[in-house]
Amino acid sequence: MKLPLSNSRILSSLISLTYDRKSIISCRAIEAFGIVAKEIAKTKPELVRNSVGRLLWMIREESGGIGWSSPEMLGEIVRNNPDSFSDIAPIIVSFLDEDMLAEGVLWAVGRIGERSPEMVRDAVPRVIPYLQSSDSTKRGIAAWALGILCVKEAEAGLKELINDSSEIIIYDKSDLHAKTVGEIAIESLARIRNI
Repeated sequence: MKLPLSNSRILSSLISLTYDRKSIISCRAIEAFGIVAKEIAKTKPELVRNSVGRLLWMIREESGGIGWSSPEMLGEIVRNNPDSFSDIAPIIVSFLDEDMLAEGVLWAVGRIGERSPEMVRDAVPRVIPYLQSSDSTKRGIAAWALGILCVKEAEAGLKELINDSSEIIIYDKSDLHAKTVGEIAIESLARIRNI
């Protein structure tokens, strides 16, 4: 049975599954959100634009909601629709200074960077300082994103993390993985050096 992809209720349903960012269901719903948005955008791009507006509104305090997964979902829209939604990438990056959203923005930068690194290259100077964050998850995701983007300027900061034994949970290849920040830093250094 095929889902009626033109139906915006699918996007709303996926949003409703994203409130627990540490669960596999939430992570997969975020990933699916971008894939479904790509299909919908082929025939009804205005529905996806409406979802972008809704996600941006959810981030703002006046919405009264908690749009904690909004940066990730916006990132998935850009990742899957780079030609149509490239204008959203700088908006996502603009939320890097918001402490509650930074983790999701860092992840979005990495996810977009896997397919369209040029779209988030300007974010690099704002991502590098997160390698020294007191929050191990932010350190780890920043290290991962900088590795995805193959940022040579991040090598010194990544080397400092090699012995960081803080364990984080990171979503990669459609699954959750427990890794130390040091392991992520080593993987990112290897990626950068193999350019």
